Amino acid sequence: SSGINAEYGGAIQYAQRYLVDGGEPPLKLQETMALLAFQPTTECEKYKRYFSEDRWNELVVEFRRTNYELHHLHTESLLSTVLQSGLSVIKTHQCYSSERSGDCPVCNEPLNALAASLPFSHCTQSRLICRISGDVMNEHNHPLMLPNGHVYGERALTEMMETEGVIVCPRTEEVFWLDQCKKVYVM
Repeated sequence: SSGINAEYGGAIQYAQRYLVDGGEPPLKLQETMALLAFQPTTECEKYKRYFSEDRWNELVVEFRRTNYELHHLHTESLLSTVLQSGLSVIKTHQCYSSERSGDCPVCNEPLNALAASLPFSHCTQSRLICRISGDVMNEHNHPLMLPNGHVYGERALTEMMETEGVIVCPRTEEVFWLDQCKKVYVM
């Protein structure tokens, strides 16, 4: 018993010397130091909670948070951080509309849910994507505008011609001739 009291006395002297800078110690430190006077089986409610299993779990979480902060570590995994960076680059408003693309990673679950809280990308250069085929419309697949204003890729329109030169708009089901389509030039 005298060995335990000597350990308590040593702990109190250590706290007075190194944890208190001459003034009145903070209340939280006073309560913690008072634990030296109580056993884990104490019935005193004020101190009983410090010995509970939940308190140890809180201390583990607090220790990890402080350790991460001290060593400038991230609490999230590096994979999650890199994945979120990539998703925010390609996330657009269309990813959350009714017209999602099957080829876009953000448009498909579970990445759609992961990207929900991320900002939308800021695009300084755009690409035109054909609604029918999902192909990029460029100098190899010219964008063609039907007389009703809908724009599709030249390859997709050529593939969907029913008879020689007749095209049915997939959105409005209007019928047009291929020679009625106009090339769209984007600057």
